[in-house]
Amino acid sequence: MLEQSQSPAFTKTFLRLFIPAATQSLFFNLIGIFDVLMVGQLGDASVAAVGLSGQFFFLLSLALFGTTSGAAVFAAQYWGARDLPNLRRVLGLSLAVCMSAASIFALVALVLPGQVLRLYTRDAAVIELGISYLRVIGWSYLFTSVTVCFSAIIRSSGNTRLPMLVSVCMLSLNTALNYCLIFGKLGLPALGVQGAAIGTCISRILECLLLLAILYKLRSEIAGTPRQLFNFNLGFVSRHLRLILIVFLNEFLWALGVNVYNAMIARLGTSAYAAYNITTTVQGLGLFFSFGCATTCSILVGHRIGAGKPDEAYRIASRILLISFLGSIVVGIGVIVSRFPLMELYRISPEARQDASAMLLIAGLSLWLRSLDPMFIIGIMRSGGDTRFSAIIDVGAIWFAGIPAVALAAFVFHLPVQWVFCAVLTEHLVKNVVGARRFLSKRWIRNLTAGGLAKEPAGSEVTAVT
Repeated sequence: MLEQSQSPAFTKTFLRLFIPAATQSLFFNLIGIFDVLMVGQLGDASVAAVGLSGQFFFLLSLALFGTTSGAAVFAAQYWGARDLPNLRRVLGLSLAVCMSAASIFALVALVLPGQVLRLYTRDAAVIELGISYLRVIGWSYLFTSVTVCFSAIIRSSGNTRLPMLVSVCMLSLNTALNYCLIFGKLGLPALGVQGAAIGTCISRILECLLLLAILYKLRSEIAGTPRQLFNFNLGFVSRHLRLILIVFLNEFLWALGVNVYNAMIARLGTSAYAAYNITTTVQGLGLFFSFGCATTCSILVGHRIGAGKPDEAYRIASRILLISFLGSIVVGIGVIVSRFPLMELYRISPEARQDASAMLLIAGLSLWLRSLDPMFIIGIMRSGGDTRFSAIIDVGAIWFAGIPAVALAAFVFHLPVQWVFCAVLTEHLVKNVVGARRFLSKRWIRNLTAGGLAKEPAGSEVTAVT
């Protein structure tokens, strides 16, 4: 727990939370690069098929992230206020919402995969490969929803290490399984794109089971009994679900907007979309630093607001915002320098390689701009309880700035794909201008735990599993 934002104490606490959070984000995106690299050996159609199939899961993952982010706002503040019973109820509520959403997505992926893929592309080869991928990966969605819920609440308590360790272990297994099943190693059949789906599905299921086993074996206070998790009344649901649904809709509508980006760029051709998929994967890797900062900021700001220290929350947010900005400039330079060696690893068409190299240059130069998004939206406004305003910024910028700009670049001016990619930056520019003004106003600081329901009995101990 951070008692003051003075340098030694702040640095120690920041690093304790930041390193596991950033490592998990880095590793997740690094594995994503390895997966695209392996599938990239199969050609442009395979890269496009996995990328477009992944967009359907991306829509689900952002819905899960939105729900758990809303729950984590309460969880961090309840942890700061030492209100464990309500923290458990928030976890139970997020589980109910996330598992319901995952069930719907799983059903669609298993029953209607072709219809999903036809929303993005007309390429018959891409659709056929994508169907084989979705019909396998859909079985993992329910398990993923449970993992995301528990991981978010664990991080809200200040324990970023456990989710990181479990995730890193399972992502490593995922890479090994994908390699063996895509190319037919260690006596396993060479299944190509379907092999990538099987490896990922197995890893996600095992990740869920391992995380639950550790939490309940160590008797974490967070991992309550079913009665503790789902013991909430209509008043509790009404009060908490309203904010959770705002964040859920925020992330879902933003993810839908990203899917529109993908659909528009996919219409430019399979080669163009393959280059775009590679670029966004590498760009995601570059954003590990800012996401680590945003996660750390959301925890510390939530704890401080829940403890009734808004001024300290503002000072902490200011310092982490500067750290994220400066760190992302350095990482962006790394993306620019490494783009040509990265392109040599993919067996894609020369046109796709040239487009991807140009887009990676743009991604590296603009990484500092994109890094401010998660800080303003997730690390500051959302964790401060200002969910409605952050949702308006997040959704409004993509639908009323980013998507029109991309549509104009692609279908009116018929610009090359790298300039269409550049048009996406319109969204981030709008977010950052509005987000900076909101941050400076301090109107985002709201204590959501004031007047909370059941409190932990006096003298009880609240600790996180480490």
